[in-house]
Amino acid sequence: MTSEESEPTQERDPFGIDRLCVDYDYLLYKIHDYVSSIQLRTIEICKQQNHLVEQGIIDQVIDTNVNELKKILAKCDELENHFDMLDQLDSIVESFGPRLQKVIADHKALRKR
Repeated sequence: MTSEESEPTQERDPFGIDRLCVDYDYLLYKIHDYVSSIQLRTIEICKQQNHLVEQGIIDQVIDTNVNELKKILAKCDELENHFDMLDQLDSIVESFGPRLQKVIADHKALRKR
């Protein structure tokens, strides 16, 4: 076991890059899961709608379908929120490089003193 392996995680990754990567991957997984869920539900509703059109549509069925579509729209809103989170993460990641370079430069300057 090397000394690097025995160091706590905080010392190996003081800026939390590993955690940021894990959080980013998890967010992408959740977005994919939401998209898949919406896709499956939309297909199911379309099949039901087609079947009802073939048999004749009644008011109660239309109301049920409208409510189901409202649920899908709510999921779409939630998905949009996840995309907003991704945009915010992108902003953080874009500014991380220059900040990291400054920290490294400051650290080198302190070591030279």
